[in-house]
Amino acid sequence: MTKRLEYRDGVRRAYPDVYSSAALLAMEALAPLNRDRREMMAARIARRLARARDHQRIGFLDSQALIPRTGIRVQDARDGNFEGGEIPADLTRQWIQGTGPATRPRVNVETGLRNVAYALLSGADGWMFDGEDALGQVTTMSLDNQRNLRLAIARDALFLRVAEDVAVEMNRWAEDFFGRRIIADWRRQIDFTTRIFRPRGLHLDDRHVRETDGTGFSASMPLGTSRSQRSNQRRRQSLNGRAASVGNSTSPATFRPWPPCVHGPMMSRCGDCLAFDSACQFM
Repeated sequence: MTKRLEYRDGVRRAYPDVYSSAALLAMEALAPLNRDRREMMAARIARRLARARDHQRIGFLDSQALIPRTGIRVQDARDGNFEGGEIPADLTRQWIQGTGPATRPRVNVETGLRNVAYALLSGADGWMFDGEDALGQVTTMSLDNQRNLRLAIARDALFLRVAEDVAVEMNRWAEDFFGRRIIADWRRQIDFTTRIFRPRGLHLDDRHVRETDGTGFSASMPLGTSRSQRSNQRRRQSLNGRAASVGNSTSPATFRPWPPCVHGPMMSRCGDCLAFDSACQFM
């Protein structure tokens, strides 16, 4: 198979857990969609320039227009008149949801894992580990983010040690501030929160992957592919474990991939991005 993608020097060697063979194959399979993304972005920029030049107000798709790549009319989409999947049980109660990265800039793995530990010990119903604009533009943060999530979801010994230390620190602070501990069982606490990952936007180029001709490659594809491949592998292992031992209460909290950010003007004017978005989410 002809390779369409190339990688920044050294990243595949330094992050084999992120750029696994399965993830690399999936990215190559998705690479043709990147041309569609670039055409969509060029069309959006042209519309914006024309609108500014001609002093036009921002508009929306015609209510009777058919959303590209779907059989759904715009008005039906607005009215909710279409069939969709049920809300997963893990997302039906999200009264408290946090968001933030799973690493910090220019730190080692152990220090970066503290971000994950704080998030999962917070008691939030869900935590969106955000791969958006705050990540990916500073050295290898986007890759460290993926690595740290893998270690946490796999309950790696290093992550468990970091989580235990963070729990001790949180309880020490709480005893001084509230006069009581806030974490009774840190192992149970880290399994309570539903873990969510949102890739960077379709409109952003990845920092470490591009097409062989030098064309930028959508950041959503490497991040979403790598994360989903790992979570699906973990889910299969978890299902196999539960089949062998029914009622295992130590199985990790569910991981849910999340659609990447698609900015408002693109959603309101393009329409096609909604279909393209769903095609690239590996849900």
